[in-house]
Amino acid sequence: MQDQKEFFHFVETLHAENNKHNQVIGSGVYLYSFKFNPNISQEFYEGYLYFERDGQKVQNVAFVKVVGEHADVKAIEVFHRTRTAIDDVVLRPWTYLFSQQKDFSELPHDTELRKGIWSLCYDRFEHNLKDWTKLAKPKPKGIAYNDKLKLPIKTCDGRLNDFWRDSISELISGVGRIHSKGLYHGKLRLRSNYVFINECMKIINVEGSLDELKSDDERCTEKKKDIFDIFWMLDQVFQSLGENKNNWLECRHFFEFVKDSRTLKLRYDDFIKKVAGHPFLLSTDKRINLFDDYECKRTDETTGEDIKLVLGSSEFDTFKSWNNAFLASTGTSTNVDNFMLGVYNHGKYSGDVEDLLRYLRNLKHHYHQHGLAAGSMVDVDRGVSKHFGGFLELLYKKLEV
Repeated sequence: MQDQKEFFHFVETLHAENNKHNQVIGSGVYLYSFKFNPNISQEFYEGYLYFERDGQKVQNVAFVKVVGEHADVKAIEVFHRTRTAIDDVVLRPWTYLFSQQKDFSELPHDTELRKGIWSLCYDRFEHNLKDWTKLAKPKPKGIAYNDKLKLPIKTCDGRLNDFWRDSISELISGVGRIHSKGLYHGKLRLRSNYVFINECMKIINVEGSLDELKSDDERCTEKKKDIFDIFWMLDQVFQSLGENKNNWLECRHFFEFVKDSRTLKLRYDDFIKKVAGHPFLLSTDKRINLFDDYECKRTDETTGEDIKLVLGSSEFDTFKSWNNAFLASTGTSTNVDNFMLGVYNHGKYSGDVEDLLRYLRNLKHHYHQHGLAAGSMVDVDRGVSKHFGGFLELLYKKLEV
């Protein structure tokens, strides 16, 4: 339908022609308005939905433009698919609509509003990721942008900011849940499809239906593409904000893990589970627990030989004679270093990589028994990253793929 007038006429006709005794036909009406600047190109407009005549019941919204060929068909299709993808990571649209202004003399004749635009109406969001990246990008004159929740992405001790860790984890899991509903997004490379609302990151504009694809291979390809598109997007955002993953050890391991997973062509279910469970995206407790899990496997007769074979491979050569480097680097006498050194002196450890795994597992157990003087477990995790950076990520890569 071309516009709201046609829709109202359609409803009026149905109502007038309805002679059934068991069916009632009607419609709800709302008023909308949005602000615009004819001098700039915008991907969305801020505006309002009014549900009462006196304007008392109003909803702050954003009208996200739908562009390209057959925008009318696309708007309706994307609206219904996004509404169907009920999930915490998806921002549900209110409606879709066609807007055209013919009588506003101050509008240039070639403006899009004279031609008419299709849009999807969502709750008002703070920024989309594209606009936020522009704001947060370092400026030549050092103009500060104050967003303490999301910045810096990389903390001063080399860790992923909690907001981004939680958001990336939820994105991966949420997109997986969308796939389970028979949908896929299809455009997660575009930063304009990510929005910030109520201190959360959400996605908009779900485009694809898995049921319309011909084969299981095609469906698997589109599902994996959604996940890879998230990482392509993240890579672009990190680079824009000056965070080079090649100089960020844990981040580099994370992206390499995703790349290796793609090369090995893991089954989709295994792939998404292992990517979401990567140490880069885990809380401190879960990261430290991995040492416990791997040590249990090392000492188990059914899995021990496989673990020992991995730890003896050349990829772990940099961690051989780890104890000498560790003892030489714990001279700062911080609480964490004192705790880590105390655990080391409490046992007998060689320079074998197997003993490094045993030692890191023991850190957790000693901490829960009498290590509170070291500070929080987060402090201990920082100490592990400081002295044995990349070891956990390498373990995960070799043992999980």
